[in-house]
Amino acid sequence: MRRSSPKLGTVVPWRTTGRRLRLAGLAGLLALTAAGVEPSAPARDPLADIELLVVNRTGHGIIQLYISASSSDQWGDDRLAGETLAPGKSFRARLTRPPECRFDVQVIYDDATREESHGVDVCRNRQIAFDGSTAMIPPDVFTRQRQVMLVNRSGRPIQQVFVSPSAADQWGDDRLGEASISVGDSRSVGYRGPCTADLRVVFDNRSAEERRGLDVCATPSLVIEPGWTTADTPPVPAATPPPHAGRMAIDIINRSGRAVQQLYLFPEGGADQGRDLLGGTALPAGTRATVNLPRGDGCLYSAHVVPGGGAPDWNMTGIDLCHATVIELSPA
Repeated sequence: MRRSSPKLGTVVPWRTTGRRLRLAGLAGLLALTAAGVEPSAPARDPLADIELLVVNRTGHGIIQLYISASSSDQWGDDRLAGETLAPGKSFRARLTRPPECRFDVQVIYDDATREESHGVDVCRNRQIAFDGSTAMIPPDVFTRQRQVMLVNRSGRPIQQVFVSPSAADQWGDDRLGEASISVGDSRSVGYRGPCTADLRVVFDNRSAEERRGLDVCATPSLVIEPGWTTADTPPVPAATPPPHAGRMAIDIINRSGRAVQQLYLFPEGGADQGRDLLGGTALPAGTRATVNLPRGDGCLYSAHVVPGGGAPDWNMTGIDLCHATVIELSPA
């Protein structure tokens, strides 16, 4: 018996329709192959999401991550949303329906330095790694307003307070003005600059005491206790110890343009470089750190510097630590 065609308006079952479509497509493919025509690959969906893998290859945690199209002048929201990307870990950032391939990426580390990569082609490269070699201190760190709380437990009133960046040559203005800090009282003083600062307090008997290299961000409240200079007559400074006695604090400033992974300081001509003074913690470009170094028998020292990012090591010689307490690291 002859089968009749479906009536107009009758719904054909999906399975039957799909099978017929697949058979028709297969027949078309066979016809193209027989004619020597290569079928074209299916077009990539331009509206599909893209995932970019961000890898942390530094010794610091990444606390903020920003990704935006290179044509945009805004970074947008923090992709980590309060989480920390630990050293050696990675994070998948989803870029929803990107209208273009070129993106800029910025990471901010737990030491306030930041690193950026511009023009990343996320259509061709789905991974980007940060090694800290171009990390920089943001400019506003040097002008940011901070508050330092001073608690006077010294036994004498404090009449003047000076706070200045450790790299500054001058103390600047008295932070107390006409005020003073009585024994047992406290007062907050304003300070504009980076976290590492020097402090000088002057007591009512005109004696004074200083503290160098304080981290006023990590310790914003400073207690001045007995042990600071409080005698009616300032003590006579002790004789300067010979160069080989005790330890010395050296400020290291990284001017190399890339992170420094290891640093060795040793008496010039010595065969033993000693231990890594950075202790396994990288020193980002443009930042500074204070290290304690045992005094040798002479004044001249050499430095061996190991940078990050696969850059070659370099040496510095003729460093006179009897007359300088700051070393600027630079391969030049």
